[in-house]
Amino acid sequence: MFFCVFSQGATSSPPAVSAADSSAVRELAHSLKARVGMAAEMLDTGETVMVGDEAAYPMQSVVKFVLALSVLKRVDQGAMNLEQIIRIRPEQLVKDTWSPLRERFPQGGDFSLKELLRVTVQESDNNTCDLLFGLIGGPQAVQKDLKEWGIDGINASRPSAMNSLLRAFDEGKILARGTQNFLWGIMAGCSTGPERLKGQLPRDYVVAHKTGSGFTLPGGGVTARNDVGIIVLPNGRKMAVSVFIRDSKDSESACDRVIASMARWLCMEWKPAAGKE
Repeated sequence: MFFCVFSQGATSSPPAVSAADSSAVRELAHSLKARVGMAAEMLDTGETVMVGDEAAYPMQSVVKFVLALSVLKRVDQGAMNLEQIIRIRPEQLVKDTWSPLRERFPQGGDFSLKELLRVTVQESDNNTCDLLFGLIGGPQAVQKDLKEWGIDGINASRPSAMNSLLRAFDEGKILARGTQNFLWGIMAGCSTGPERLKGQLPRDYVVAHKTGSGFTLPGGGVTARNDVGIIVLPNGRKMAVSVFIRDSKDSESACDRVIASMARWLCMEWKPAAGKE
């Protein structure tokens, strides 16, 4: 499966955070024997806190969020339709990969584009991901879209670059209102990674997100563990958060706890500037 990677293009510098904020984030990141990158941005004020943002991180299945944007862009343009039916043959359902749709429908079948997008984003299905890439012209089509949206499709994914894409999505700069709401809804219903960004947050926090997971290593470590998304606070303010972990000697569960702890710190302890009236 193709894993799109990108870095942020030229943007203005975000508002600075206090040394205490930076120190708290670094302490959480350094609790893992891994390379950790995290960026959080209040979407109303632009205030940002980050750690490890200078490094490149594999997105893994976070790419399915980017893919969904590209597919829905074509829906907005009239080239595709959410209700169009796509036939999947049994031989298109690769066996040695994560695929909830294949488990339910091993013989394939006819599926709406809407359902394929839901399974790809909410359940992180690899087979439907590859099928959707094929429908829009492959990874190069996504790279072209990223460049159009002001994100350079080059060699590395930085947390702040992902936040830039999340911001553009939230501000309606990529999709029409209907398709934007559709994607938001399926991200808010994401069934993977419940112990990551959402893991330590109260139920009144809405988290529209997409996870990504690498391979478990023989020694118990993991190649990558990610979660990115937009958290809606109880007061209605929104925060874009992207956490990428790579080359961890610690377990998947340990990585998940750090991601969850970062999200909890951001929501419960970070004191960004007051929101705009």
